[in-house]
Amino acid sequence: MKHLRPIIIACLLLFSSVLFAQEIASQDTTSEQFAKVHMIASFVKSFDHGLKLTLEEEMRIALESEQPFKRLHTTISLAYTPIEYVSFSAGYVLKLYGDKGWSDPNKFLRHRVNVDATGQVTLGQWKLSLRERLMLDARADEVNPLETNKVDYTLRSRLQAVYAIPSQPLSIVAKMELFNTLNAKYYGQYISELRPEIGLQWKVNKKNTLNFAYRYNYKYDRKISMQDNGDTALTHAYTHKHVILLTYKFDW
Repeated sequence: MKHLRPIIIACLLLFSSVLFAQEIASQDTTSEQFAKVHMIASFVKSFDHGLKLTLEEEMRIALESEQPFKRLHTTISLAYTPIEYVSFSAGYVLKLYGDKGWSDPNKFLRHRVNVDATGQVTLGQWKLSLRERLMLDARADEVNPLETNKVDYTLRSRLQAVYAIPSQPLSIVAKMELFNTLNAKYYGQYISELRPEIGLQWKVNKKNTLNFAYRYNYKYDRKISMQDNGDTALTHAYTHKHVILLTYKFDW
């Protein structure tokens, strides 16, 4: 019974987060819901002196959509762990959009840079961590500079708890991540996204790990658009995404 407590706690936290986000969204009529599947494969190579290189591919598929293929993310990152409790990493992500057309690479290709700092501690069967990530998203297509940034800056804060089930190759993983948009046009800084997640991690053997998870993705967009008469229109939009994540990791 005691091994079920982490599952119950994580599910209650996830459920309360979903209810909170839906209560906020119910106040606005521009709310949409989507169901998605993210399939992720990562290959990790560890080196001496606390260095770790990761190559990752992620495909995002939207269910019940005329254009199911939404995105492909190719990521390469390097992490450094000087001591057990702290790690730093930097990575580059090439993002390919499946719903932007294929005629202009400046439209369907975008670029991202991540810089992370993570603190972590192990308490018995629990492993707790807090990751702070500065994310830069850049685009090369033509945009109206009064409406859209060429580069968006976002601070992502993720709290994660992992409970290793004794005598089993299984762990329960619960996460909560906040997206803090830093340079939105007109609005400046605001919390734009909430991602509670619950999953099960299976350590198949020393080199192979599988992860199955559900994520509720609540997104709040504030946008500005220029009217023909020169006036500005401010809009608010809410998006709910129910995401199934299937992850495979190979430790080389």
